[in-house]
Amino acid sequence: MKGIEIKRFLTALWFVGFPFGLTGAEEAPANPAPVPKLSVKRTLVVSGQGYFPVALRLKDDRIAVVLRGGGGHLSIKGRLDMVFSSDEGKTWTKPIVVVDSPADDRNPSLGQAEDGTLVVGFWRTETYDENGRYNPKLDKPRSTWVTRSADGGKTWEKPKQIDVADISFGSPFGRIVTLADGTMLMAIYGYDVRQPDAEEGGTRNHSYVYQSGDNGQTWRRISEIGDGKQQLNETSLLLLPEGKLLAAIRSRAGEAWVSESSDEGLTWSKTRQISPVNGHPADLCLLQDGRVLMTVGNRIGPFGVVGIVGTAAGEFDWGKRFSLVDDANSRDCGYPSSIALKDGRILTLYYATRAKEQAEWRVHCGAVLYAVPTG
Repeated sequence: MKGIEIKRFLTALWFVGFPFGLTGAEEAPANPAPVPKLSVKRTLVVSGQGYFPVALRLKDDRIAVVLRGGGGHLSIKGRLDMVFSSDEGKTWTKPIVVVDSPADDRNPSLGQAEDGTLVVGFWRTETYDENGRYNPKLDKPRSTWVTRSADGGKTWEKPKQIDVADISFGSPFGRIVTLADGTMLMAIYGYDVRQPDAEEGGTRNHSYVYQSGDNGQTWRRISEIGDGKQQLNETSLLLLPEGKLLAAIRSRAGEAWVSESSDEGLTWSKTRQISPVNGHPADLCLLQDGRVLMTVGNRIGPFGVVGIVGTAAGEFDWGKRFSLVDDANSRDCGYPSSIALKDGRILTLYYATRAKEQAEWRVHCGAVLYAVPTG
């Protein structure tokens, strides 16, 4: 490969959520820095699938989780499924299909509109060869979509395409935020904004915010998080009680950063680094006492998930992190998504290709139940 081809190939791998250096049996560092581990109860959500879970508390008090099924981390057979819990995560329904096209449907986001409609954004790629091998150099379609359910997730509309032509392509991520006036905000990452007269745009990572004013039917780009010079991608959004938005963003280098918006996502503060390289991606969860929990995929080692309890203003100290999951067998793990339960405890969902303590789960989406540190 020529230099520019290698660059485009590696960049494309990032945009399908594929972390560099995965072998499937990669070991954590022999002597990682010790991190306190909380007492957790771990349960299985679904086995044989479960990549990239996004959890959401619904208006009817159920917990819904959209996740990847049908294939592995990279597979033309990839689809999006959803599972539900009506008992605070103790038990889960069997997966129902949200979308399953002949292409690879992946990288979901999840929200609920003001009228109760469930909304799932996702990315679709057809860049696989005749033998089913992923090849980002192939001139095949890549597109961004949204589908909705008006009956609580039982049935789903035919997906509608979101126009992301000016950023070459866009991948949704995390929870879709619904503001007090019903406006919905979705984080979508993509390339440089291409000028109308330009044939091609740049291939640097950018984190954008898209807005919908019609309960998730149509979307438009309203802002970028960061200065445009720093390469940013997978972004988790959280609406705080006073109306401020907090964002946890994965950098191209593989770190977690944060930024805030006081004007409903139109402008964003300067980003602040939280984690070192291989601490990503991050999720944000509002606690009952007003503090904010950040959960982060731990690809530093031991592989799994760590958490940090921050202030109500969204300030986090990486040195105060605690371990939630530490037995994943490779860096192909994490993507936590947390829900505050009615009793004050937290349920954090994650995925792993295999866990040493539950090897029989194989590839799975699991959940850990725990109480966060006080003070």
